[in-house]
Amino acid sequence: MSAQVIATATRSAVPTQRLPLYLYGHNPTQVGADGPALIVRIAQKAPLRYPLSRLARVIAGPRVEWQARALAACQRESLPIVFLDAAGEPTGYLQPMQGKPSRLDSVIEEMINRTDWAMHFSHWLRAERMDLVQDWHQAQQAVGKDIDEDDFREIVRQHVYRPESEDLTFVQASPQTGALTAYTLQTLQQAGLKPRYWGPHGDPLELAAELTRLLGLALHLEMHGMGASLHGDNASLLRVLHSFAPRINKLLPHPGLFNAKKVLQDECLTN
Repeated sequence: MSAQVIATATRSAVPTQRLPLYLYGHNPTQVGADGPALIVRIAQKAPLRYPLSRLARVIAGPRVEWQARALAACQRESLPIVFLDAAGEPTGYLQPMQGKPSRLDSVIEEMINRTDWAMHFSHWLRAERMDLVQDWHQAQQAVGKDIDEDDFREIVRQHVYRPESEDLTFVQASPQTGALTAYTLQTLQQAGLKPRYWGPHGDPLELAAELTRLLGLALHLEMHGMGASLHGDNASLLRVLHSFAPRINKLLPHPGLFNAKKVLQDECLTN
């Protein structure tokens, strides 16, 4: 468990702020529940108590054993849990049941019943990626950081028109992917959206996965040119990730991250 990260975040947080809980399980770890709190037991250490009301989401490694009541407690508190493999990559997640569906949820359900929904969703993703790149470029220019035109065209080519080939090395390394996935799931829950929608022929719209990739692109752009200087253990890497959170949130403001309603209506429902 990354107790150092939690302790650092707690000292700097306002009293009511909810924080992510990282349980990497470097040592055998068990998670139970005691009333309104999770109880984390690590071999040869005193139990740790984490009030559910102070948690935003949970990221857990492969050596973390969960009691059923702990899982149920997280679900009641609407806390998503992301499970990681030994390499730090997400293997799955446990998402609370959707609360009251939002208007955007209905719009997406309407869109995905169209036979051409995948094409329109692809257009929306491309537009969102282009907006991210342009906003980042303008922010760089505003602080006097000029980018060569050829370099910028290459950035657009790779991240907007050929995202399948992009190399987000830092973002994909442990523990960033799990942290971004958990953040996306939490925001989807708050927005009244599902992490996955199903088309009429059983083809999925992986909303959580695609939005996590958008967040990964935002983080990658924010750290453009810093790759060689970013190294360290999970705790130090997570401090870097969270230190950039205000700027990432500015690029993808909530509910701006899910500003798909108008786009999807214009792209799909009126065509």
